[in-house]
Amino acid sequence: MQNKTTLFLIPLFCMSLNACTALKNLSQQHFPQNTINTTKVADRWQATLPHGGNSANLAQFWQQYQDPLLLKLIEAAQKESSSIATANSRIAQARATRTQANAALTPTVDGSVSASRSVQQPATSIGGSQQGNIGGGSGAFNNAQISAQASWELDIFGVNRGAFEASKAQENATLASWHEARVSVAAETANAYFNQRFCSTQANVLEADVISRTETLRLTNIAVKAGFSAPANSHLAEASLADARQQRTAQMAQCDLEVKALVALTAIDEATLREKLNQQDFVRLHESTNNLFTLNEIPAQVIAQRPDIYAAEADLVSAAADIQTTYASSLPKVSLNGSIGWMWLSGSGFSTNGKTWSLGPISITFPIYHPGVKEATLASSEAKYEEKASIYRSKVRTAVKEVEDALVNLHSAHSRQADIAQAIQSYQASFDAMQTKVNAGFANLIDLEDQRRVLLNARTNAINNQKQQAVAWVSLYRAAGGGWDKTEKLKIEQLETGSTP
Repeated sequence: MQNKTTLFLIPLFCMSLNACTALKNLSQQHFPQNTINTTKVADRWQATLPHGGNSANLAQFWQQYQDPLLLKLIEAAQKESSSIATANSRIAQARATRTQANAALTPTVDGSVSASRSVQQPATSIGGSQQGNIGGGSGAFNNAQISAQASWELDIFGVNRGAFEASKAQENATLASWHEARVSVAAETANAYFNQRFCSTQANVLEADVISRTETLRLTNIAVKAGFSAPANSHLAEASLADARQQRTAQMAQCDLEVKALVALTAIDEATLREKLNQQDFVRLHESTNNLFTLNEIPAQVIAQRPDIYAAEADLVSAAADIQTTYASSLPKVSLNGSIGWMWLSGSGFSTNGKTWSLGPISITFPIYHPGVKEATLASSEAKYEEKASIYRSKVRTAVKEVEDALVNLHSAHSRQADIAQAIQSYQASFDAMQTKVNAGFANLIDLEDQRRVLLNARTNAINNQKQQAVAWVSLYRAAGGGWDKTEKLKIEQLETGSTP
């Protein structure tokens, strides 16, 4: 008997060694870290980095604006966001998957309770006569049993362990995706808020432009009636006023659209939101917030702190685990079963009770004939891994582009700021000089209004540049990962309290 067992175990042991070798080769061919390490990222950013900030400020990005209404709108938008709700649902699903994967590594135990009463043999008679009774039958039997059954699939090839590690990576990835969703909603809300605020500021400038052109038309008509100006100048002034009015109307419509965008994001009643916007003064960017945070000079370190890149890495881990699971489906599986319980049995004239137990069977199962199934499934899993690898590389390239674009826009806005300020200062000085000439009688009011509109145009450029700077900082904040750090675990309390990232 011992020789027969040995003859059976030796081929199984050899098969296990071959299977382990094959799984190791698969791991080397489809190893996520190799894909990550071979993805090319530049050594340095090609755009100018912001200076004077602090990397720690990234975690408190929104608070640096010192705008309470902005914080309230972001908080409201995050509570109402469907993308964040979807992320929460995926977290719950990932945790369930991780729990199931962990359960596959340990024995499972089920309990059962049963009770029965039966008659095994009825009484028999001949000819319907009691005297002809040849068997009195058996009495009723009572049977009660309680037991626990355990089963355990031995993870000989480490497939279940790999699936568990992949499920943990996916759970962490869903937490990262939750943060990404919150950052995206915050950025979208902030952009809508800045658009509305700068739109209103620009509308005020256009209103001043309309007033100036109205005054020019009035003065021109007086000059035409007095014969000091040609009628064509009156027509030109009237056309200029009409054009200014249509620009003001279009700007006011755009401001209304931005308000409605905020209503859709935050679910705040429009009348209430407009009241809050009117009550809260807009705090624009000033010199102290021109550099809100410092960006690491090494692109790879910035890319690594983006939650979407981390999620793409987790997809690679899962795809690699799927390949091993697919291959292992054609390998032997060893399962161990057992049970322990207590039984009570009684019948006519007897009664007994006591423990019951069993160990086994130890079962080994392996596929024999599944033509082409393993090869086709394995090819599909490998193709899926290549797809995830391609997606990962694409996400890295996109992340680099998003950071570079934000840096270019930010540097452009910052570089233009000094020239725009100088232009406003000089135009203001020119306007003041023209005002002095008018008061002294050396210039007319029409020239003064022309100078006023030149000054208003310079202020429009300043508003647009401030808007570009605000949007660029938000874009850079989002492109840099929004302060997320994969080395820190996101706690359940954050999900419940909805704290602003």
